[in-house]
Amino acid sequence: MTDFKYKARDRYGVLSSGEVSAENEKVAARLLEGQGLIPISIIDPSAISVTFQLEKWFSSFQKIKPEDMITLTRQLSSVIDAGIPLLEGLEAVSEQIVRKRLKFAVQRVRKNIEGGDTFSEALAREKDVFSPMMINMIRAGERAGILPEVLDRVSNLTEKDMQTADKIKTATRYPLIVLVTLCIAFVIMNIFIIPKFASFFASFKLDLPWATRLLMVTNAFIMNFWPWVLIAVAVLSYTFSRVLSTERGRYQWDKFMLSAPVFGPLFIKIYLSRFGRTFSAMLAAGVPVLEGLSIVSATIGNKVIARVVLDVRDQVAQGKSLADPMRGSHLFPPIVISMVTIGEKSGTLETMLTKLANYFDREVDYTVDNLTPLLEPILIFGLAIMLLFFALGVFLPMWDIVKINKSF
Repeated sequence: MTDFKYKARDRYGVLSSGEVSAENEKVAARLLEGQGLIPISIIDPSAISVTFQLEKWFSSFQKIKPEDMITLTRQLSSVIDAGIPLLEGLEAVSEQIVRKRLKFAVQRVRKNIEGGDTFSEALAREKDVFSPMMINMIRAGERAGILPEVLDRVSNLTEKDMQTADKIKTATRYPLIVLVTLCIAFVIMNIFIIPKFASFFASFKLDLPWATRLLMVTNAFIMNFWPWVLIAVAVLSYTFSRVLSTERGRYQWDKFMLSAPVFGPLFIKIYLSRFGRTFSAMLAAGVPVLEGLSIVSATIGNKVIARVVLDVRDQVAQGKSLADPMRGSHLFPPIVISMVTIGEKSGTLETMLTKLANYFDREVDYTVDNLTPLLEPILIFGLAIMLLFFALGVFLPMWDIVKINKSF
């Protein structure tokens, strides 16, 4: 006899759990049915191996990539649109998932639906895996009976965000490589090259120029205090991450990012595109305007813009039009205000928001394509300053040595 752990519902739908002793799972299910219970899950605790538990624990640290979520939502949209019930669709899709963390999450979602949750409620229990945008759009899709269409919209939104992120990574890869190379070169020069020149110059007892003295001080500092430098970097990194985890710290950082040179205008365009596309998808899914603005605020990805969107929602709730508080926020450019105004007056707000998102998508593409040419002059200037600094530090004393030799 084995003690099976079970979850079951009675005829009134009340959920209960406990243990039942039986020879196997089928016998345990019959015993529960004899007690007037409908089994939801029957688990043999001894069958869960230590290896499985370790695998499940390690999977909790996996990072779920956008590609995984795109594949999941598109496959699920296809199977539901084909007439396959949601539970069967989740089971079929979970078998195709490679990333363990997402696989276990989908399996838990399926069990919670069997336990009586709606799809969106089951997803909300896994909010560390599924985004608020996905959860709320699926909730709206359930209400409107258009779940396959909503899942397809979720995959499109996720794919668009992923494409934008990939373009930015591609555009900044070359500048980052140059920056890292400069840092490595600086460290190598200070550790291996400057000490040799310093001992050479010391033998002449020269009054060294400022650039050389600064290089020697930097070398002495790195060689003597490098453990403290590493500790300081680690402490600063930890402090920075802790500050970003606070509401105020994150707000100030997001505010700085919007005003940063070169990247600030790019981020504003990205967020405006996301605002238009997400809000349009919400309205298309049947989400009310106020609820849609709340969801957009939670998923926009920038605390400054999120607060502005919440202020807009509060003023709309008081009876104002959508365009008026957006105009007063001084965040949305005139083209956004104009298109929202036209959409409200003509009853085509969803269409106008989509056009707005497409417009800013093109602006983002243009800015990203010109990002490397914008950064190249800054990198060249930084490289020139660094080379000039090293040249002055090394060659100025040599010229003084040449003058001494000529005098003799």
